[in-house]
Amino acid sequence: MSKTTIKSRAIVLQTIKYGDNSLVVKMLTEEEGIQSFMVKGVFGKKSKMKAALFQNMTILDIVADTSTNSLGFIKEICLSRYYKTLSTDIKKSTIIIFVSELLSKSISESESDKELFSFIYNSMLWLDDAVSDYANFPIIFAMRLSRYLGFYPNIDTYSEESSFDLLDGNFKTYHNDIYQIDSELSKCFFELCKPNNDNLTINNSTRRSLLEAIVTYYKLHADNVRDIKSYEILRTLLDV
Repeated sequence: MSKTTIKSRAIVLQTIKYGDNSLVVKMLTEEEGIQSFMVKGVFGKKSKMKAALFQNMTILDIVADTSTNSLGFIKEICLSRYYKTLSTDIKKSTIIIFVSELLSKSISESESDKELFSFIYNSMLWLDDAVSDYANFPIIFAMRLSRYLGFYPNIDTYSEESSFDLLDGNFKTYHNDIYQIDSELSKCFFELCKPNNDNLTINNSTRRSLLEAIVTYYKLHADNVRDIKSYEILRTLLDV
């Protein structure tokens, strides 16, 4: 069993309580991709690693031993970036729950992907700084993420009469599949996939339908996405 010591930025994706005082923490590291660590004693008064460090999407600087066959061990840790609003704004916190679950279930590679890490990192900073107009963030983030995961929609097949097929990722001019969405929603789906779409205007009903379609799209194309439990929470607490 070989061990490797890494020094890396890392984004917390998931924490699971283990016993009374420990956590198993799944992170996306900049240097080694997905890694999981056993963090002992985080709830003890004398612990140097407090549980608050391991909230979803927290960005950390770590020095850690990683192993291909067992949980890693964190030797040094500190906050890399302090969030101003993500942990205190209820709507943003709800988005974070959705984003972290989506990432945890859809990314499995234990290899460095610095472009993916940079995308997630910068997306979190944008959301943290956003004062308003971030209701579209979950659907825009999910669609942009699909590019890094290898199943971005083929927008070259779009026409005004076409409908998007969630199963094969193409726009089609005929409708004969249960996974095709209607032409009006397909037009919004196309607009969502275009670059520089941060200011896209979408009403609440359409946003809700797009979110449902995107979750279905991930279920069809991401191997480990069977269910997104936070989807219903996001629909309830956000205007989506």
